[in-house]
This record gives sequence, C-alpha cells and structure tokens, in this order.
Amino acid sequence: MASANFDDLLQQAESLNTGLDSEAELPRVQRNFQQLLTAGERLCSNISSSQDNAQIKASLLLSSKGREAPAISDRLKSLTTAPEAVSGLLSVKCDTDIKGFLQNEREAAILSLLEEQKQESFRDAEDKHWKARNKEWDSEKQQILSRLLGGGDLNFTAEVLEQSASTTYINNSDVTMTNAKSSMNFLDLTYSKQLHIYNDQVINGGFSSDLVDLFLQAAKKLKLPNIITLWKMVKFMTDVTSNDSSASSVSKSRNSPPFLESLVKQARGFLEENFLDFMKSCVFEHPHMATPGGQLGTLNLVKSFLKIHHNNSLQETDEDLIDGLPLWAVIFHCLRCGDLEAACSAVQQYQHIMPDFDVWLREYRRDGRLSATSEGSLRVYYKKEVHVSNNPYKIAVFSIIGRCDICEVHGEVAKTTEDYLWLKLSQVMIEDNTSSAPQDSLSLVRLQKMLSEEYGETHFGANSDPLLYFKVLFLTCQFEAAIEFLFRSELFRSHATHVAIALHSKNLLLSPSSLHPKLLSQDIGDNVAITKISELNLAKLVMLYTRKFELTDPREALNYYFVLRHMKTGGQSLFEHCTSELVRECEEYEMLLGKLNPDGTRQPGAIEKYCGGVTKQLISKIAADTEAKGSYEDAVSLYDLCGDHDKTIQLLNRLLSPVVKHSDSRDPNRLRLKKLGLVIAQRYRDQAVSTNRDLRLAFHLLLDLCSFFDLYHMDKTEQALHVIRELKILPTETDQVPNKVEEFKLQSDEIRQNISEILIATMMLLARQCNQQRSLNKSVLNKSSDIICTSSRNYARALITFAGMLPYHLPGDTTMRLVQLEVQMN
Repeated sequence: MASANFDDLLQQAESLNTGLDSEAELPRVQRNFQQLLTAGERLCSNISSSQDNAQIKASLLLSSKGREAPAISDRLKSLTTAPEAVSGLLSVKCDTDIKGFLQNEREAAILSLLEEQKQESFRDAEDKHWKARNKEWDSEKQQILSRLLGGGDLNFTAEVLEQSASTTYINNSDVTMTNAKSSMNFLDLTYSKQLHIYNDQVINGGFSSDLVDLFLQAAKKLKLPNIITLWKMVKFMTDVTSNDSSASSVSKSRNSPPFLESLVKQARGFLEENFLDFMKSCVFEHPHMATPGGQLGTLNLVKSFLKIHHNNSLQETDEDLIDGLPLWAVIFHCLRCGDLEAACSAVQQYQHIMPDFDVWLREYRRDGRLSATSEGSLRVYYKKEVHVSNNPYKIAVFSIIGRCDICEVHGEVAKTTEDYLWLKLSQVMIEDNTSSAPQDSLSLVRLQKMLSEEYGETHFGANSDPLLYFKVLFLTCQFEAAIEFLFRSELFRSHATHVAIALHSKNLLLSPSSLHPKLLSQDIGDNVAITKISELNLAKLVMLYTRKFELTDPREALNYYFVLRHMKTGGQSLFEHCTSELVRECEEYEMLLGKLNPDGTRQPGAIEKYCGGVTKQLISKIAADTEAKGSYEDAVSLYDLCGDHDKTIQLLNRLLSPVVKHSDSRDPNRLRLKKLGLVIAQRYRDQAVSTNRDLRLAFHLLLDLCSFFDLYHMDKTEQALHVIRELKILPTETDQVPNKVEEFKLQSDEIRQNISEILIATMMLLARQCNQQRSLNKSVLNKSSDIICTSSRNYARALITFAGMLPYHLPGDTTMRLVQLEVQMN
C-alpha cells in the first residue's frame, strides 16, 4: 500500500516535470489578497521596529546632551513649513470678490513684512556674530604681539628697536622715563624732545631758540636726507618773519607785496643754493672731466660743470663762445646759481657786441628787476631778435630778466621740476593791484593756481613722491595747502605737523578764527587778490596728530597742546579745552594735575609749568567739565584739589544720598564713597577749612547716617538706636513732633530724600528691641524690660505722628509699614 502510494506520487511528479518542460503555459503559485496583506504587515512591522530603535537611540543621545528630540523636531517643522503656513493663511477668492481680494492683499503685505523682518534679523545676527569673532581675533593678535615685544627673545634690528622705542622725555626734572606702552615711535619722540626744549624756553621767559633750527637738528639726528632738505627749505622760507602774532596781522602781512616779494626771493634763493651744491658735487665727482683749475669761483664752477654736462648741438648753434663754451648757457647757469655778478663778468667780454643787454643785466643785478622803460625795450628786442632764435638758453635768459613769454615752458633748459619752478618764480611780478600789471605778466596767484589747480597732484606724481609736490606748493607760498597735503600721507604726518607748528611759531601760518570741522578752508576773497589765501586748522591738525598717543603719553600730548595757548574757542583757551579733554580721557589725574598731600599741600603735576600761576583755575575748569560729563567722583577729587571746598562737599552730599541706606556688601560704591567722605571730613576738620555751614552740616549728618545704617545692617540694635537719638532728627516723644517737623523743613534735599528709610529702619530697631525684651520677660521677671518696651512704643507712636505731619511726600507703603511694625510692638 505504501509502495503503491509511493509509485503514484513518483508518477505524478514526473508528469508535472514533463509539463514544465513543455512550452505550454501552466499556472504559477498565486496568493490571494488576504495572504498578501498578511505578508505586507509582517514586513512593515519589521521596518517600523528598526526605525523605532533608531529613534530611541537618537533620543538617548540628545537627552545626554541636554536636548529634547520632540522639541527640536517641532522647531524644525515650524521653520520648514513657514512658507506653506503663510500661503495657507491666504484664502482663495474668486475674481469678482473685491473684499476678499483686498483682505488677501492686506494679509499678504503683513506676512511679507514679517518674513522680511525675520530674514533681516537673521542677517543682523550673523553680522554681529562675525564682528564679535573679528574683535576677538584682533584682541588675540594684539596680545600675541604684546607677548612677542615683551618677551625679549626676538632679535630685532637696531632700526626697528629705534622705531619702537618707548622713551618719553620729561623736562620737569630733566630725566628720561620709560613707558613700555608708549604709542610714539623714535621719530615722534625726537620731535617731541625738541618741542619740549622750545616750550621750556618760552615758559622761562628767557632767550628762546628758533623752533625751525631745533626741528632741523632733529632731522639730522634721524639721518634722513629728504627730511633734512625739507627743513632746510622751511628754514629758508621762514627767515622772513612777521612780528605780529594776531590772525589779522598774519593775514595782512601774507597779502602784502613787500612781504610776498621777500618770500619769493627766499624760495628762489633755496633753489639756487640747491643747484649750486649740485654743481659742486658734479665737479668734484668728475675732476678729470671738469678740470676746474685754481680758484673755483662761480664762473669757473659753471664752466667746469658745462664741460661735463654740455650739449654739443647747442654749442654749434651758439655763435658766442666763452672759453670754448656756449655764452648763453654760461649766463643761464650763473643766473641759476643766483650769482648775478658772475653773469655780468661773463657778459663783460661781449659788452661791445651787445651793450644794451649789459646795461639791462647790471640794472637787474642792482635792483632785482628792470624799470618799466628798460623792460619795455627788452621785450621789443626779445620779440624782434631773440624769440626767433634757436638757442633755448638765450631765450630763457631774456625771459627771466624781462619777465616775458610767461607761457613758454623752456623744456630744453628747465629739465627738472626745480629748474621749472625757479624759472617761473623768476618771472613772477607782484603788484599792489593785479589789474594794473601787464596782461602778459605772471602774477603769484596765477602761478599758484596753475601749479595747484591746472597741473595738480597727478601731474607731479604726488602719490609716488609726496615731498616733491609739497616742495612745489611750499615754495610758491602755499604753506597751508602744502602742509594739508603732506599730512594726508601717514608716512609724513609727523613732519607735516611739526612744519605747521614751526610756521605758527614764526607767525607765518594762517589759521581760522573759529574751530570748524574742515582741516583746510579756502578764502575766495576778491578777484584782485595778489596771492591765494587758505587757512589751515592748526588746532584740529595738532589734535589729530596727538590722538594716537594721548592716552599712552599724556605728557607729550600736553606739550603739543601748549602750542594752542593763544587760540580761543568758546571764550576759553584751546590749551585749557584740550587739556580738559585729555585729563578726562586718560584719567591720569595725579600725574597731570598733581595730588593733595596728607597735610593739605598740593603736589604739582605735569600741567604746572604750562599754566603760569593759574593752575587752580584750570583744574576748576577740568572739574566742571568732568562734572558735566557725569563723573562725579572724579569731579569731587578735582574740586578738592583746586581748593573749591564748598563744591567738593556739595557733590559728596549728592553722591552719598542715594547709597546711605544700603549696606557695604550690597553696594560696593557706598564703601568707597564713605571712605572718601571720612578722609575729606577729617582733613577739613584738622586744617580748620572754612566751608558753607548748611553744606557742612548736611555732609556730617550723611556720614553719621552711614554709621547708623551700618549698625542697623549688622543687627546692633542698641548702638544703632543710640546713634539715631544722638542725631536728634527724629522725635522720641509725641510732644517733640511739632518742633522736629519744623526742623525737618530746614534739612537739605539729600536728608529729606532718605527720611522714609530712616523712619522704617528706626521703627524696625524699636520692634526688634521690644521682641528681645519680651523674650527676656518670659524667662525672668524684669520691670526694666517693661519700661524699655513702653518707651519703645511711645517712640514708635511719635514716629508715626511725625511721619503723618511731614510736609514731604513719603512713598506709598512707608506709612503702612510703620503702622504694621507699631502694631507688632503692641
């Protein structure tokens, strides 16, 4: 049976196999819907269980860091769904629904504004974040640099060490002090030392050195050739000075023809001396080519120089030769050196050929210019004969002596900026009225405008060579514009500042009568002005220069502010104004203003030598400015320092009044103010200082109230009650109330402002005393305790009556608290 069944099964299996191998399609294994649903649920349960495990692990990780996963998920959803939420709030309306359309527009405008503000808030937060990070990085860099400079492990070169030198010179005691935090480099300190010397001489009233000479010595110490040349130029230009220092007189002298002619002459003299030195150096460097021979006068020097730098083409076109050299080139170079006698000697050999020119040249040498007749004759001859000549030196010589052909550049002759400048300065004509001058004449104001406005900074390459453009402006009497231009360059700012100070000491600098924000102001004036007028704001210039070191080197800044002593602003000296700001900014009160010794004498500070006997007035001014700024504690010390005792006590009363009721532990300012007040009170009493009676009484009462509240906060009931009884400002019995109320009306505002705290503190002390006596009565029968409690209740009743009769508005809860404490006592 079993084998039959097995055979049947085998046969069926073979038949099935045969069917699969055939090409006929047979039905596959299929599942119904219930089977598919069951299998899907089984797979889904496996996946969800794995996700739950992941969520559990994530929640555990976030909770270990103090974060909640559901809260984070909700916040992320709110951020991601914000746009959808905004759009979902707007209901869809049909096209004809005007009301709905307007409502949608209004809501859309509000929501867009909210979205815009949100984005702006995010941007602001990001900007603040990066600013904070940059600030932290800058601070970190500063600390690193400070450690490097202070470590002493680095090998700096001598030049770097000199530039970072931190030596400040103090002329009070002629000693040298070191300030490791100085912001002044070696250049600044060198100039400052020279200014100290000059200021000391001015203060002492004796002979004062030339400030330009002192700064020239500083430049030589610095061993900077360009700066030495700069100060030599300033020295040349300041040899003609104005004796009157008033602003109107400086402006008048700077606009007077004789004074301007002197300045132009000095400018030409500087350029001529420079060229003479240049020729000497060339001749001495090439003696084999120059063959100077024996005595080297100007004429021989010019000949030797031309042997080195002669132009063969010019020599061929020049019919007149002197020792084989072009005559007109020799004459021009003699004029260029400023030696007119040498030029006359060169012309003397050809006197028979050109007698008129010999006469003109000798007149030019004697008077510095030709007469109107001679000048007219020369110009006629120039137009007929010279102008058509192919010799540029001859044309240049006639143009200089006759001051004609002013539009000609003379490029073949004036090969450098200095040559061109000298040639134009030689042609300048200065008249009282420019309208009376010939039309083809070169006035100073015309030359100034041509150089500064038509050519300007770009033409002279001011960015690459600032000193060249400074020289152009300075030698054409545009001092203020030259200094302002040089001050713009960080590299030359120190030099520009000291040039301005030197010119101011010589009464050559035009400054505005009032302070204004502009560093350089142009005065348009009238159309017939003979020079270009500008005003340089010296006060602003000095303050901008000292800004970099006034906090680290206030003594040096004070030295520069002394330069401004004659200028006024708001009715006071600029020196006082700047000194007041300096003291308040750097807060070096003792170093600058001095300090009081225990015996009351004042130890002088750095400003002592600059004030000329009015130190106390200056300190009083600084104290007033400090008080106006809100620094009352510093103002107290300053008023005390200058001897204004009433103001000292008045400010101390104002400071003590708000803190008298606090404890030292709660308010650190109270302890400091209390100590200051006690020191001043003790000194005033020992020295019998006379002060206003009302202020003095209020001051001492506030100090006593400080002692009272100290005892109150330390729970020293008996001592505190004893102090308040001794002060006699509160009634202890009901019949004393009317008198105490009248006395209260005479108290100062500082006392009246604290009366509510005084009443509450006294009432709490009385309640505390009664409670202590009750505790004592429970253990021991004591009649004295009953007497003390009765006295305390009478005292409390008097205080409540006093509070009700005061003509002063007490805080709303003061009376309520007093009544509550009085009830507790009963």
